[in-house]
Amino acid sequence: TCTGYFDGTVTSELVEYYRARAGSIGTIIVECCFIDDYGLAFPGAIGIDNDEKIAGLAKIAEAIKAQGSKAILQIYHGGRMVDPQLIGGRQPVAPSAIAAPREGAAMPRALSGEEVEGMIAKFGDGVRRAILAGFDGVEIHGANTYLIQQFYSPNSNQRDDEWGGSRDNRARFPLAVLDITHKMARQYADDAFIIGYRFSPEEMEVPGIRFDDTMYLLEKLAARGVDYLHFSVGATLRPSIVDTSDPTPLIEKYCAMRSETLAQVPVMGVGGVVNVADAELGLDHGYDLIAVGRACIAYPDWAARIAAGEELELFIDSTQREALHIPEPLWRFSLVEAMIRDMSMGDAKFKPGMFVET
Repeated sequence: TCTGYFDGTVTSELVEYYRARAGSIGTIIVECCFIDDYGLAFPGAIGIDNDEKIAGLAKIAEAIKAQGSKAILQIYHGGRMVDPQLIGGRQPVAPSAIAAPREGAAMPRALSGEEVEGMIAKFGDGVRRAILAGFDGVEIHGANTYLIQQFYSPNSNQRDDEWGGSRDNRARFPLAVLDITHKMARQYADDAFIIGYRFSPEEMEVPGIRFDDTMYLLEKLAARGVDYLHFSVGATLRPSIVDTSDPTPLIEKYCAMRSETLAQVPVMGVGGVVNVADAELGLDHGYDLIAVGRACIAYPDWAARIAAGEELELFIDSTQREALHIPEPLWRFSLVEAMIRDMSMGDAKFKPGMFVET
């Protein structure tokens, strides 16, 4: 939502945003929380980098759970994707001193071996704080080219120590984050605590993560124990972004390639789900769970509307921001702006990926 204070603490608008969307929907995955003050990847991000943040995050968890939904907190570190302006002009940190392949990207500083161990501990501290704040689980954000993915990628990780080089070495960091998450859950939570892992299935960069690399990592995560896996893609049935000649949805490849162990882990899809048919299409192709993003912004009571058999259009009345409990920073976010309709103008329809006036 980009609605945190400058230091990553929770605002009242953020609490009310989640309260308005809890209840009819089963689980809410709260937006990613940075575990270290070098890890803030976008303006208005919220943090879980110190104990002072627990009280504010507890308000979010309480607001969600009071309505009957489960509350899961996503944890991350931006790594080389961090803009120095967001961290007081300091140099971002990453597995290697290699800038992200985008215009204007800052050159990060490579973490020392001792700092890598310290970063894993900070993820553990974030999990502990999430538990103390009352969340039912955490989702480890290993996607979107953030730090965890950076360690696994041969593009961003060109270390020559035990944390880089071979695929096994590059997998050590994400696996260590999962291990410390389990450790904190055993120490501070009960057996019902949920641990999820979000991943981006491919990278376009050369060298970069390919789908077989992703399957290799997911098998290792499943062997250690994870409650669900979450595809981070723009559309549930997205095909490969590397082999553009192959139209097969990646979820179909995933189901065909996974082992019996991995098949026991529920897999979540996201992207472009507005109506029942969209969700059913994802389930028919192999997803066990479906996440809903933009539609829940436009319709806080989305699940109740769907259960009642409504057919929804993905748009937001330009006069309804406050009624829909959409914070001002989120209202200005590009994907939300594309859904806003001035009801005094002609009819407009929004489909994921395009905006069409009719």
